[in-house]
Amino acid sequence: MQNHNKAALIDFLVTKIVCESENIRSFYLRPVRGECPEYTPGEYLVFELTDSNGKKIKREYSISNGSKQQLRITIKREDPPLQSPDLPAGVMSEYFHQQLQVGDSLIAYGPVGKFKLQSSARPVVLLGGGVGQTPLLAMAHALAEQGTRATTFIHACENGAVHALGAEITALKQSFKLLRSYVCYANPRSCDRLGSDYQSSGFISKEILQSLLVLDDYEFYLCGPGPFMQAMYNHLQQLGVDDGRIFYEFFGPATLLKKAAATVEAVKLPVPTTAADDSQPGTDSASPLITFSRSGFAVPWDPEFENLLEFAEEQDLMPDFSCRAGTCDTCKTKILQGQVSYPDEPMALPEEGYALICCAIPKGSISIDL
Repeated sequence: MQNHNKAALIDFLVTKIVCESENIRSFYLRPVRGECPEYTPGEYLVFELTDSNGKKIKREYSISNGSKQQLRITIKREDPPLQSPDLPAGVMSEYFHQQLQVGDSLIAYGPVGKFKLQSSARPVVLLGGGVGQTPLLAMAHALAEQGTRATTFIHACENGAVHALGAEITALKQSFKLLRSYVCYANPRSCDRLGSDYQSSGFISKEILQSLLVLDDYEFYLCGPGPFMQAMYNHLQQLGVDDGRIFYEFFGPATLLKKAAATVEAVKLPVPTTAADDSQPGTDSASPLITFSRSGFAVPWDPEFENLLEFAEEQDLMPDFSCRAGTCDTCKTKILQGQVSYPDEPMALPEEGYALICCAIPKGSISIDL
């Protein structure tokens, strides 16, 4: 479905909850009024919850399938890490898994997101790690509905206990003959059947990808945990895949997946002692100067970057973030001097004097509290 409407707040009713694996559940949502909003496969909904301390928490969950009548989101329960069992479980996923019931109501914002199935005739490779397969499932259903683009669905997870929705892909292959699938378990159980439940164990290697994909002009869609994403991106680079054919949903520093684009390294200048402007000594007047006040240096802005968050990460800074799409407020940063603009308008603008750096770019030289 193509998204022609502006994202909005929607009242949903929970109509069904399905256990997909020991730690993953699907939630079927029907609008209280009217039909579901149109969406492009890959987009997500944003949910807000107030925790026990009164703090508002926002989380983004990809649409894993949908129709005019209902949308489905598929959520992994985020348990405390084994090495730190005293840490709390994921607040939002805990709410969905432990408290939400059929018949309950929810409010969500969306659909939104930049990770979208492209309109083209190219063959498609969907590469998902763990619950990162959720937006790829929506893409697989849309491609099956089109019925014209050869599609390879590659999924990696720990083992059969946490392998969610595998039967759905198997069933989809019956009606969509151009779809094939490949599953890799990192640590299969004794009851997991090689050749049936999964095709290989360990990790997806460059050699596996090379054996699966005959020479063609594919579009690749990646979603999953950081290490998985980095490994897959590296494999594709080594196989000579053009950056313009790789699309991804990555909740981590985006610059980690990108080639080092600049042939001349940006010079880190001391923080200017005078007000930030476009004519600081040692900088090109056409390049605004980005001053990272707390870090004590300034760097000429590079318009090759999509936003200030990516630019800060390139300077080895680690700003807080979550959605990377202007929906969660996690990256909100104080602007000490100057102004920003938003090529992609966020869910809501922050208060004056602050910016959502995940979707903001400088309007001129600026100083920010990083």
